[in-house]
Amino acid sequence: MDIIAFVAGLLFLAAASVQDFLTREVADIVSYGLLLFAIAYGVSVAVLAGSWTPFLRMLFGLAAMSAIGAGLFYAGHWGGADAKLLAGLGALFGLGYGGYDLLLFLAVTLLLGAVYGLLYAIALAVVHRKRFVAEFRRRIREPRIHRLRIAVIAACFLLLTALIFVPAAARLTLAFLIVLIYGIFYLWLFIRVVETSILTKEYPVGKLTEGDWIVKDVVVKGKRVCGPKDLGINDEQIATLKRLKVKSVTVKEGIPFVPSFLFGFIAVCVLEPVLGRLVVGLL
Repeated sequence: MDIIAFVAGLLFLAAASVQDFLTREVADIVSYGLLLFAIAYGVSVAVLAGSWTPFLRMLFGLAAMSAIGAGLFYAGHWGGADAKLLAGLGALFGLGYGGYDLLLFLAVTLLLGAVYGLLYAIALAVVHRKRFVAEFRRRIREPRIHRLRIAVIAACFLLLTALIFVPAAARLTLAFLIVLIYGIFYLWLFIRVVETSILTKEYPVGKLTEGDWIVKDVVVKGKRVCGPKDLGINDEQIATLKRLKVKSVTVKEGIPFVPSFLFGFIAVCVLEPVLGRLVVGLL
């Protein structure tokens, strides 16, 4: 990636990250701005080079990341801004034979995003520790969670017993598997408790914005207005809630994911020579 594309991507992603972190929203002027810039830049490079290759790379990158972003959006894992930014980054990086930048970006972003998301959740749990601890104690006593915990402990005990019979060379792998199974259970429970005790809140209808995720169906006079099956609440539904004088609804806030795009973008652009050689070596 040349310096012009790098600086432009860095500026757009920095602005989007600040907005997402502070307001949980990214203005259309930023997300669409990155997309339009990437398309225009790809076309300009193709014209100046007198070749279709840069244009096709841009087009393939745009199509691939648009498909992935749309899939994650409709699956309920991402917001619309995340999908639009990913499409813009796909066009900016481009995708073509022998080019690994976009694939590296996607892999690095998902890895850094997982680490960042976990650290963010831990920070939330520390800041709101009283609420978190109370909810954790309540959830761990739930019959379903208690049964699952007993099953995990039993599986780990059986594997621990198996350490006696397996060859010495396999014991370290088996021990790692035991720790992994036990850790995954508590990690899953930790994330669920953070979602329910900290990220799930009652929002006054007047503070709702388009795209907010509603946790429970809102039914007024037998008519469903909005709920978790929607891909985020829209402006028409917000207006309906106001007209029906609904005071508040339950909303689940998401962890701002856009900063992960920024971290992944910087990492790939700075470390691309090293990461590129690694990928080529693996292939």
